[in-house]
Amino acid sequence: MNRVLMALTKAKRYATARQCRNVMQQVMMLCVRYGAAPFNPVRDAITVRTPKRGDVETIALEDIALLRKAVRVWEDRPAIRGLRNVSLLPQIVDTMLGTGLRIGECLALREVDLDLDAEVPTLTVDGTIVRANGRLFRQSSPKSDSSQRTVTLPNFVVVALREALDLGLDGGPDGLVFPTSTGRPRSPSNVRTQLKHAQAGTGLRVRPHDFRRTVGTAVANSTSIASASAQLGHAGEATTRLHYVKRNRLAPDVRDVIDRLVTRASADLLAEGKKQ
Repeated sequence: MNRVLMALTKAKRYATARQCRNVMQQVMMLCVRYGAAPFNPVRDAITVRTPKRGDVETIALEDIALLRKAVRVWEDRPAIRGLRNVSLLPQIVDTMLGTGLRIGECLALREVDLDLDAEVPTLTVDGTIVRANGRLFRQSSPKSDSSQRTVTLPNFVVVALREALDLGLDGGPDGLVFPTSTGRPRSPSNVRTQLKHAQAGTGLRVRPHDFRRTVGTAVANSTSIASASAQLGHAGEATTRLHYVKRNRLAPDVRDVIDRLVTRASADLLAEGKKQ
């Protein structure tokens, strides 16, 4: 049992290791009960401990400005042999940064999913990009039921989406907002690679999922965990709190509350003294 549990722990399969230990504990309890084993060896096996999770990483404010500038510089780089590939990277980055969408959800956006002319502009998430049988296609449902949502759009995201639409690219049969030059869905892995190239020489190492953590933290700190969970499309608040919200280690300013506590206690003591 120790060899099995240690192997699973070394492979960082902590949940599997705990489940394995629990199941074998119950199996051996039955063996002891019916005389098939003299004692339960799992009881004394090693305890599986999950390493302490580090802080949630978000993008610093100064890095957001630097990143947005870097991707636009990269997009406008000189064409090679006269051929310029329109990556739409600045618009994709702004959309993820302003909404917290998963990269597959962002690349699956269709023109019909947008309502940019409304008093409160929105987009609706109801699909994602997946790969099957060696090809990419738009799946008509996102990662989970809770991922289906409508989110409001900041002004800079509306501008980015209009920029993408104004290029007049062929969105293919799905009418995609961010298609390739041939009207097919963009590959999430290609966008990750392009984002990496755009950051070369800047000192930044931002990945697409960092946008979700940054948005989740900003929304949670300004409103509530429930709002952040709804924005990101999570089924429950626990996932948002554990994986997507950076812990605020600065305690709130509660000086007035504590001052009132002590003032009231002093007043009560003074009143009691006068009665005596």
